[in-house]
Amino acid sequence: MPLRVASAPEKRLSLLENLLVCGMWTYSIQTRDLHWSAGLYALLGLDPRTVSASRELYDLMIHPDDRLSHEELIERAESGGLAIRRFRMIRPDGRLLWLESRSQREYDRQGRLVLLHGVVQDVSDQEKVRSDAHLLATEISSIKKITGADFWRTDAEGRLIDTASWSRLTGETAERLRDHEGLPAIHPEDRQIVRETRAEGLRSRRAVEFTIRVRRADGEYCYVDCKVTPVLASDGELIEWHGMSWVREAQAQNTQQTPRIQGCHVRAARALLGITARDLAEAAGVSFSTIRRIEDEIVSSKSAALNKIEKELVSRGIVFFLASGAKASPCR
Repeated sequence: MPLRVASAPEKRLSLLENLLVCGMWTYSIQTRDLHWSAGLYALLGLDPRTVSASRELYDLMIHPDDRLSHEELIERAESGGLAIRRFRMIRPDGRLLWLESRSQREYDRQGRLVLLHGVVQDVSDQEKVRSDAHLLATEISSIKKITGADFWRTDAEGRLIDTASWSRLTGETAERLRDHEGLPAIHPEDRQIVRETRAEGLRSRRAVEFTIRVRRADGEYCYVDCKVTPVLASDGELIEWHGMSWVREAQAQNTQQTPRIQGCHVRAARALLGITARDLAEAAGVSFSTIRRIEDEIVSSKSAALNKIEKELVSRGIVFFLASGAKASPCR
């Protein structure tokens, strides 16, 4: 059976207008006459059998804040400012639409602007998406200001969708941050925490909390507290995860987690890790004799070498906290 094609121009135009939810218009600069296509009548919610196209009616339906006078219309048309224009339109039934008008100018032989031709399309759905995205961004910004936390999302399997905040913290690319097997920005000893917490969240579909060490852009590690909660569809399907993270302030880490240590703390930390003094010296970049002098309390607690040793021990998972009497104690 041969394909039937709408041969008449009016039928083809009607088909396009219905498919694209749009309408067409032509405006005479000299006479101010306005012509609307059937699709534009339908878009505006008007009946061409009872209403005639007019600039006055069109302006009356445009939202007051978006109206243009005839002079403004001509000025913008001549400067090309009407090529693409978005505005709000209030239909007779009270519906508010966002419309986008794209126009083209037509000149006479003397170079005078005589006609404007345009296509108007309903872009209400696009505006709603844009408005919702702006509202979401504003809400996230407000949450960050109130809580001091960064907001981020992952897909249903726990793979990062939003990487901006993590990129700012770690200096890593989005591609590397989405390496959920290698977890390059996470401290090696904390990567299993991430894997196990993710597995537990996927199994229980409940909110989870965890603390990990993350390598900052400057190469130093910092503690990050995370809370993640599932987002479920109305039918219970897991859609994605929403997370918030707090980077512990360096001052709080120094005073609460890594206070000034002494030789006895180095010795105790080595015992917890099961490493020799020579191993620690090599890893921290100090001499073996320095380790011995520190553990024998011969070297000052303000020694630069002691800072290197403390940093190495913390990187291996040792946490120093203040016990009774304000004395530092190591734990793992």
